Amino acid sequence: MKPNMKFSAMLVICTAAMVLLSAHKPVTIDTKDIVGAWGYGPVENRTVMIATDKVFSVATYNVPGKKFISSYGGTWRIDGNKLIKKIEWNSKDSLQVDKEITQDIQLTSGKLLVPQAKETWDRLDDGKPGELMGAWIITGNFKNDTAVKRGSPFYPRRTMKILSGKYFQWIAYNVATKTFMNAGGGTYTTVGGKYTEKIEFFTKTAESVGKTLAFDYSFVNGDWRHRGQKSTGGEMDECWSKRETVEK
Repeated sequence: MKPNMKFSAMLVICTAAMVLLSAHKPVTIDTKDIVGAWGYGPVENRTVMIATDKVFSVATYNVPGKKFISSYGGTWRIDGNKLIKKIEWNSKDSLQVDKEITQDIQLTSGKLLVPQAKETWDRLDDGKPGELMGAWIITGNFKNDTAVKRGSPFYPRRTMKILSGKYFQWIAYNVATKTFMNAGGGTYTTVGGKYTEKIEFFTKTAESVGKTLAFDYSFVNGDWRHRGQKSTGGEMDECWSKRETVEK
């Protein structure tokens, strides 16, 4: 073999080796890579996870059957390629509450892989475009355009609404008794001062599933003013505060 042909062959082999090594090099996962909404499963057994930079919520439900199946969530963090979840509620197993669950994860081609749980999540959004992305705690109501807040909105009973860019879930639970109470969720938009929900699951009444509800929304001293008609009827004028402002 001529010298230049030998050099070309060696170059091809080295390049192939470098490509092979880079393909197997683990991708470092950052918190921002997880933030948003993820989903998997058919509509009869749909699972959606919403993650802010610290809080997550997972719900499984049957859309055409209008049936809620389960929900769990709490706080989360990334350590290398491990997802560490601290459970605050679990509708199926209250014994999981307060426990930490560590799972190896992978990100590839817009999918979140959790081999241990045999889950492959598709990205639904990256925290945009909705203006209410985050974890919110109901802290009171507005009366005469003034927020009247509760004394203890965060403990022991907690009602939280967590939103990505397009999806929302709300959960009511008691952290002291480890009791799950209610949940609901679906998709939402924020356009022209209107917050519009399309309900995909609701534990209180299946009749609400499929409804589209529009509310006025605004920000008052950092709080979210949520005003309109309840899905079950009656007026509401709620005050929601970012979780980090009430979590001490």
